[in-house]
Amino acid sequence: MFVDVEVRDSSIAGSGLFLRAPVRKGTIVTIHAADAQLLTEDEYQEAQRQGNELVVRTGIRWVGRYFLHAREMKVESYINHSDDPALLYHCGVSFARRDLEPGDELTIDYRLILAENDVDSFVDSGSGPVSGLSPKEALLRSSEQLVQLLREIDEIP
Repeated sequence: MFVDVEVRDSSIAGSGLFLRAPVRKGTIVTIHAADAQLLTEDEYQEAQRQGNELVVRTGIRWVGRYFLHAREMKVESYINHSDDPALLYHCGVSFARRDLEPGDELTIDYRLILAENDVDSFVDSGSGPVSGLSPKEALLRSSEQLVQLLREIDEIP
């Protein structure tokens, strides 16, 4: 993590990750690919079926049909889902989608990080079932959002 955060109770689900200092729009908040292990989508899904808690808690789509998972639990695993997330996830990197304040919960759109027919998909307390997009749609959507974000800022803070 490149920002000051803390884990605490979340109104979204269990525990969440909250800012302790302000973050400007466009800031790179974390690079999920740093020190991660690479899996194919099939390997990712099989690890979930076998109950591999590390893969379940830290697994994330990297690009296409490739997934990453952390080698150990990190605070990033406490980032919850939101349909209006604080962070934009794109190919292993999370950017602040807007200016964020201390106390804001860090969230991402899990549809961008889950497999299309994810073994471990879930029901969001506010919006219902959350499933991953196809590899192409996930990359297309996150790319479009990243281009829009970059057009809205002068530089990456």
